[in-house]
Amino acid sequence: MPEYLSPGVYMEEVDTGSKTIEGVSTSTVGMIGVTKRSPEDGLPVLVTSFADFKRNFGGYFDFGFSQEHQYLPYAVEGFFRNGGKRVFIKRVPGTGAIKSTVTAKGEPIVTRIKADVIEEGVSAITVKLATLRGIYNDLALTLKQVKDGIVTDEIGCTVTSYDRTRMEATLDITGGDTDVNLKMKYTTVELSGTRNNTFVINARDKGSWGDDIIIKAFPESAAGAELEEKVDDRNLRLNSTRGFYINAWIEIDNGVAKNYRRISEINGKVIIVDEDITDAVMDLSGTSPIYISTCEFGISVSYESISEHFTGLTLENVPGRYYVDIINKQSVLIIAGEPDSDAVTGPIYFPCGDDGVHIIPGSGSDGSAPADGDYIGVDDGPGTRSGIKAMVDIDQVSIVVVPGITSTAVQNELITHCELLMDRFAILDLPSGNNNIMDVEIFRRNYDTKYAALYYPWVKTWDPLTKTSILIPPSGHIAGIYARTDIERGVHKAPANAVVRGITGLEFIVNKGEQDILNPMPNNINVIRDFRKNGRGYRVWGARCITSDPDWKYINVRRLFIFIEESIEESTHWVVFEPNNEATWSRVKRTVKNFLTGLWRDGALQGSTVNQAFFVRCDRTTMTQADIDNGRLIMEIGIAPVKPAEFVIFRIGQWSAGSSVEEV
Repeated sequence: MPEYLSPGVYMEEVDTGSKTIEGVSTSTVGMIGVTKRSPEDGLPVLVTSFADFKRNFGGYFDFGFSQEHQYLPYAVEGFFRNGGKRVFIKRVPGTGAIKSTVTAKGEPIVTRIKADVIEEGVSAITVKLATLRGIYNDLALTLKQVKDGIVTDEIGCTVTSYDRTRMEATLDITGGDTDVNLKMKYTTVELSGTRNNTFVINARDKGSWGDDIIIKAFPESAAGAELEEKVDDRNLRLNSTRGFYINAWIEIDNGVAKNYRRISEINGKVIIVDEDITDAVMDLSGTSPIYISTCEFGISVSYESISEHFTGLTLENVPGRYYVDIINKQSVLIIAGEPDSDAVTGPIYFPCGDDGVHIIPGSGSDGSAPADGDYIGVDDGPGTRSGIKAMVDIDQVSIVVVPGITSTAVQNELITHCELLMDRFAILDLPSGNNNIMDVEIFRRNYDTKYAALYYPWVKTWDPLTKTSILIPPSGHIAGIYARTDIERGVHKAPANAVVRGITGLEFIVNKGEQDILNPMPNNINVIRDFRKNGRGYRVWGARCITSDPDWKYINVRRLFIFIEESIEESTHWVVFEPNNEATWSRVKRTVKNFLTGLWRDGALQGSTVNQAFFVRCDRTTMTQADIDNGRLIMEIGIAPVKPAEFVIFRIGQWSAGSSVEEV
């Protein structure tokens, strides 16, 4: 109770009305299957379009597995074509799949020429360079031209001068006159000497897709300024210290020579370096401007339509710039390893490939086809589950599909998943090639559940890989129809008599006589029919669960109850630990009644009045004093769901001419 300890006016907020119940989503799908890429660990990934799926999972593929393992992209596209909006994907990788990998090199002063150099019989050349980092007078360099992994030209030379404005260097060729024919596309500039392995780059996910990643590295500067005054051997006043930072390598350039130091402190416009810069080390008193710039590098990563760019990186562990932290936190394509313990780091080093620019991973493998256990998955706890078991972590999912996998072990796991959670429904595929009705019936006998439905036959669609028609399981398209029906009409509407979008045909044409066998109990198999002769396309012509319980034979009834149960459960947590008395019973009863009344008005429940549509009881008739003493609040709810008009019957008879007819 509030305390009133002194005279005054007290404002109090009192919650006396009923709470609202918000309906949960019924159109979010969870799909499990093989994809081209994406992490195998972690939570399932939400995608909201097929383009989004391709960005995250890589689109269509042909790993050489048996076809049943390669249907997920087609199912996802079918889902979105048929009106689906949200699908969580859990990748099942191939058995023994391996990540692509490459060892990057820490190269000193590696850059590229920016224009072709073609000269005959010359002893000196002028080259335009991508960067002048580390380039200074009297430096010995090597111009190396590499085409298709083969060194075609290798010219030794010495820097005689460089121009910071034009980004050019003049080079004396070692050995005198020679013919020079260097193409900018292939030519790199580097110091001679051994290469130093620095770190390993892996593709983010397993599979051969990583072999198509292209990585480029390049030197860059995060900040630059002119020297205004050398205060002393360690204190340098700049015209600006914007962008400079503690522990940065800096290049000090007087136009003839260069030197490198680390920044240990910044005080206004003054930077303090880690080692003395005496006149013997570098002359900073000349009339030419002294330019000081930080030394970082950038990396660009590309794969198909995905591009990533990381700038301002350092090989040393500088907070906010360390390449390992930046890349591994942000990239969806690669993972960078730590430098080797004996790796050489410094201002003129940055990672690069054999040709000085391109770092190309290789040796990735898709492995072999996954087994049933890979689809079923392993429960290693929240966020680390795999396969079907990973969908436990996603509460929003209300429909689950494993496209094309017709193993009874996998499908039974999917059914068990739905029956245990009681908040989702499974769409199952029959095996392809079943043109014998008896075979279809035999397969159906494997299951008896009110939490799943079977669809027959498979459908045909366009295959962008082969540029021909392909047979695919219908479950992805059907999941889209479920979502479309829920969004347009509501979960109480049977997902049937709906056009299947994005298909070009059916594996088998089922006639009315054959459906007369497949549709009724005990089969309850939903058929996709060809109604093109009637101008109505291909349509889903069934809405039954594969159950022997007649009370739950309709999909929309089962899913309506899932929707109602989940909505009430998620919106009535406020009742827990409330006083278990008549006031609370009345409030929670009003809350549920208001929710069910809204469903009745939307056409989800039968009856011309709310009393015919449902009842809600929560009083001394639903719980005993022992229940109350044991902390149990018990409510009884009865619902009259609408059933689909599965059989529309018109009874027609003759009437004698002249008889009176009265309309009632």
